[in-house]
Amino acid sequence: MLVVTASVDAAAGARGSRTSLEALPALRSAVLVFDARDVTLLAVKLPPLSGARLARALPNLVEDSLLQDPQSCAFALGPQLPDGRRLVAVIDRGWLEFVVGAFERRGVRLLAAWPAQLALPWSAQTPANWTLACVHDGLAVRTGQFEGFGWSAGTDTSARTEAIDSVLQAGSLSTGPAAQLRVLAESPDWRDSVSQACEARQLPFSFEGLAVAQEGAVNLLDGRRGTAGSRLIASIDWRSWRVPAAIAAACLAAWLVGLNLQWGQMARERVELRAGMEATFRDTFPDARVVIDPLLQMQRQVAELRLDTGRSSAEDFLPMLSRLSLALGARANDALESLDYRGGRLRARFRDEFLAGASARETLKADLAQRGLTLEFDAADPSLAIVRVRS
Repeated sequence: MLVVTASVDAAAGARGSRTSLEALPALRSAVLVFDARDVTLLAVKLPPLSGARLARALPNLVEDSLLQDPQSCAFALGPQLPDGRRLVAVIDRGWLEFVVGAFERRGVRLLAAWPAQLALPWSAQTPANWTLACVHDGLAVRTGQFEGFGWSAGTDTSARTEAIDSVLQAGSLSTGPAAQLRVLAESPDWRDSVSQACEARQLPFSFEGLAVAQEGAVNLLDGRRGTAGSRLIASIDWRSWRVPAAIAAACLAAWLVGLNLQWGQMARERVELRAGMEATFRDTFPDARVVIDPLLQMQRQVAELRLDTGRSSAEDFLPMLSRLSLALGARANDALESLDYRGGRLRARFRDEFLAGASARETLKADLAQRGLTLEFDAADPSLAIVRVRS
């Protein structure tokens, strides 16, 4: 893969180089040129669709022209061809996102991503003149305005010679033989291989150094899927979060262990407390056969003992009625329509004229609260209220 760096400062110009990602200098922006072997150029007859519908249809349209699953590929649309077909550049989606994400995580703003075969020089005045780029162990050849492909070349002279000859033969099958070959080589080591291959075919050639790539006809970044947010999440290097994640997981595990230990301790205390209450109840009332709720049963037994001794509790009818009468004061005779007592509660129905006024209800509640009672009006029947002993 070639990397063309583009400085934001126009005066600095642009320069081309090949380097590892770790040794890449600090960049503000860059243009990526993907290896021609990673990009397939297709001329496709597209249906009259656009947007998301066309994106969903593309994998089915090019399926027969690809060796891998089209669902795992990214598709970037190029210009309209003279015969009505559309140029489509195909690249593995995982590889595209991996490379682009590696630069984006380093804060590099990517301006474009071009296929190497379309980033090579080409002249419409001499369409039969091909351009061949020899970089590292691969070849990129441009055989037309929107045509080109990549080829593996190896590292020794004989392998490179054979690869160049295969490129010339394959290109001739699709566009006809080349009239002249312009070779852009990364190093002079390619000269012997180029010379041997071209002499065998009697093909004139020129040999030059590797030049800065030209603007391609298709931008591979257009083939990226999803929103910027989803791509940002996918591009996060989770390896740098391994230590914080391990610490967070350890803290969470410690918290869960502590929570379960505390819950177990409180469960044991609850069992011990209930056992103590049940023992106290049985010691106090040995005649009780079944103990379901010792606290409630103790309250009932104490209430029965009070009745047997002639003493009343605060929740009995007469003490509650006495407090209610004191709270009503002189208005008690005309305040109530009916009164009912059940289970420690008074159901009092007040006259409408007694509750007339905005503050009548609040005043009555305040008077009952001073005497240890609570008053709650029924939402469905505003004249009905429940009176209880305040706990």
